Amino acid sequence: MSLKLRLILSIAASLVLTLVLGGAVLFWQARTEAQNEIASSFRVTEHAIRVTLASDLEHDVTVRQVIASIDGHRNLRAYLFNEKNKVVAASSLGQEATHAPGWFTKLVAPPPMTVRMNLPLPGYPCTLLLKSDPANQAALTWQFLRDAFGAMLLFSAITLVCVWLAVEHSLRFFRRFQSGLRTISDGDYETRIAPGGGPDFVPLVEGFNHMAERLSSYAKKNQRLQEQILSLQDEERAEIARDLHDEVGPYLFAIQVDADAIAKSGQPRTKERASAIREATLHIQRHVKNILRQLKPVNGLDFGLETAIDDLIAFWKQRHPDISFERKIASGLKLDRRGEEVAYRVVQESMSNAVRHGRPHAIRIQLREDGSDIHLTIEDDGAGFTAGQNRDGMGLKGMEERVRALNGEFAVEHRVHGVRVRAILPCAGARNVKEMEDA
Repeated sequence: MSLKLRLILSIAASLVLTLVLGGAVLFWQARTEAQNEIASSFRVTEHAIRVTLASDLEHDVTVRQVIASIDGHRNLRAYLFNEKNKVVAASSLGQEATHAPGWFTKLVAPPPMTVRMNLPLPGYPCTLLLKSDPANQAALTWQFLRDAFGAMLLFSAITLVCVWLAVEHSLRFFRRFQSGLRTISDGDYETRIAPGGGPDFVPLVEGFNHMAERLSSYAKKNQRLQEQILSLQDEERAEIARDLHDEVGPYLFAIQVDADAIAKSGQPRTKERASAIREATLHIQRHVKNILRQLKPVNGLDFGLETAIDDLIAFWKQRHPDISFERKIASGLKLDRRGEEVAYRVVQESMSNAVRHGRPHAIRIQLREDGSDIHLTIEDDGAGFTAGQNRDGMGLKGMEERVRALNGEFAVEHRVHGVRVRAILPCAGARNVKEMEDA
């Protein structure tokens, strides 16, 4: 159950309890007042009649006049009986605009109050009966309680609506706050929350915006550090490539020359050993060339990214003719030298991983422009990542670091058959604007 619903239900339960208790108290007070009113009216009227009847009565006309004086009374009725116990005169009860239900009248009415007065008139013996009637008083009480309870019910409904609106207004702020946190968690540290929701939420807004500013500052510093690290890595790669080329290369060539010289001797056993040494040396030289290809700067980019990728495809196709390579590269991509090198490295590492680990039948490469971004996709239909294989190796981390350094996005999708590598690189103009804003 949501917090809003729990809060509304708890307040509604409190209002219902207040209505029940308030209605019970109000009913008890109204019932007491109604019973006191009926009892008081009965006693006053009885006293007045007895005083009137205490005077000399000569004819029942005077008694009829007494009964007529009670006519229209709200809570009492009077009856005149003759010697045959037949009603010869009776007063009528005043009528109220509303009538109370029978069950309510029974709850409100006091015990019936009656009194009989024998009138020994000469020649006209008769009896006067005075009786309480709670119908009108019950109707008055019913109308009062109905109006009072209706007012309480209306007040409770208005209160509940006001609380609902107040809670909804407050929750709108928390929804904005939650959306901001989700955006921050997605890596967008430029989001900010506008003030609103009342003064109680101002510290939350200030705290969130301060956190976002600090995270944005740290992200910019991390990006600059990544760029410096990548620059240092490129320098280190170039230095290692020079060492391999200048130090290891000549020694491998010397070993190959010595093996050729030894092979010229006439002994078959010696020729066999020299041939093995020469084959091993050629094998090492090929691997060293591949390593140099990975370490050296991408000279092929001087002729464009498409040409460099074609050279890369030709390199792997020559060694694995059973693999089908498909590439779809849009023309006029807005990438500067850094963007082209990052795109090339992603393609290079993705193809190397696919060939070495996935044993695919087909590799597809796609480069397209979408607004201010360049979308790069490399996918294969190989075995994907096998059990025990490190999915967070240095190759994948290196690709991600290069893409992130350009304010791009990087993702690796592990499919049932094969792997899909996605990279989104900002166009050169958009990236330059972003870097100027960050600066």
